[in-house]
Amino acid sequence: MVPTNPYGHVNEDLSAVANDAYRKRRRRYLMSALIIASCVVGIILLLALTAGNFRTPRFRVRSATFGTFNVGNSTFDIQMNTEVGIRNRNFRRFHYRDTAVDFYYRDQKVGEGKVWDDRVKGRDTRKFVVPVILSSSNVTSSSELGNDINGGVLPLRSRSRLTGKFKILIFFRKYKHVNMDCSMDLVIASRVLRNISCR
Repeated sequence: MVPTNPYGHVNEDLSAVANDAYRKRRRRYLMSALIIASCVVGIILLLALTAGNFRTPRFRVRSATFGTFNVGNSTFDIQMNTEVGIRNRNFRRFHYRDTAVDFYYRDQKVGEGKVWDDRVKGRDTRKFVVPVILSSSNVTSSSELGNDINGGVLPLRSRSRLTGKFKILIFFRKYKHVNMDCSMDLVIASRVLRNISCR
C-alpha cells in the first residue's frame, strides 16, 4: 500500500495562492505601464499642440549682385541675382513649397524669380540666390522712368507669398503663409540695392 501525502492539499492551496498573487502582480504592472504610457502620450500631445503656437517665418530680400546691366534713357534690361532669406524662428523645421517672387517698378511688374521647395531647420536662416531678369518692356510711363533713370535710382518692390508647414509628431501639420513685401532702391551708378525695407 502506497502512503498518501498528508500535506498534499496544503501544497495545492499554496500553489493556487502563489499563482493568484502572480496574476495580480502582473495585472498591476500592466496597468501601471498603460497608465504611464497614456500619461506620456497625453503630455507629448498637449505640448505639441499648445506649444504649437508657431511664429510666422520671415521671408525677405537681403541683397543682390548684377550681371547684364543695360540701362538707356527710358529703358532697362538688368540681370539681378537676388539673395533671399527665410528665417525660421521656431524649433521645428519649416517645409515650404515652390513660389514666385515678383518684382515691380512703380506697381508695374518688371521681373519674376522662382523659389523652389525646400526646408529650413529650426532656429535657422536659409539664404539662397534667385535669378531675375528686370525688363522695362511692360512699363507704360516712359517719362517717369526716364526721370528716375536720370536721377540715378530705380525704385523697386518685391512681393511673394510662401506657403509651408511644420510637422508635429507624425500625424499633425501646422500650415503657415508667409508674405514678402519689400521696397528697395536700385542705385544705377554703383549697381547696388539700397534702403531695403520689408514688412
